[in-house]
Amino acid sequence: MDKRKHHESTIERVRMVRAVTAEHYESGNQARCYKAVWRQHIFPKFKICYRTYLSYLGIPTPPPVPKHSPQASLWDIMQEKPAE
Repeated sequence: MDKRKHHESTIERVRMVRAVTAEHYESGNQARCYKAVWRQHIFPKFKICYRTYLSYLGIPTPPPVPKHSPQASLWDIMQEKPAE
């Protein structure tokens, strides 16, 4: 697999495709294999070919960035200390 940087929109689309795949794929069940998931769920929604679908499953995605950092802000620290 080549190590190239993908656009942010492609990474977001890969995340959505992986979420649909995780919801519908079952290992060992031919009715819910990758080809069936692509045919029934991925192609009607995303309009991508099967080969692109398989390459999306192989693209590593970074973990989601938390919206709120666990580090307290200076304002929070000032509010916790009693005024002297």
